[in-house]
Amino acid sequence: MKHENLLTELIKIQNSKPIQFSLMIDGTKFLLSDTIISEKSTPVTKKTVRGGVYFSDKFVYQIKATIFDSKLANSLSDTMLGPSFEFKALEICVDNVTGKWKPVSIIVNLVNSVQKQSKTELTMNIIKIYKK
Repeated sequence: MKHENLLTELIKIQNSKPIQFSLMIDGTKFLLSDTIISEKSTPVTKKTVRGGVYFSDKFVYQIKATIFDSKLANSLSDTMLGPSFEFKALEICVDNVTGKWKPVSIIVNLVNSVQKQSKTELTMNIIKIYKK
């Protein structure tokens, strides 16, 4: 299956029943809540290199999610562009789906995080999805 086909199927399944995802950062597993996968258009008009650091397409699949774990804040500064010179690829696993979805991983780049008192809201661009 192609990248987009897997994502499209995963979005359809998620719309019909809740799927549990987890984010792996430096060997620590964080449970994702309120997870939304969507397609978002970008302001570029053609595929381009952005700042010599990464490629940007006309659209991107994004995952928005919330993590209710205070330990996450210590790990975030190394993953985003800004504090570091390049994105760190992060892995999201599909936890509660059986069959062909169990061995699926989603590789993402963290593009935004909002830290609040009891939670952290994350916005991540999907780089690839693959079966293990």
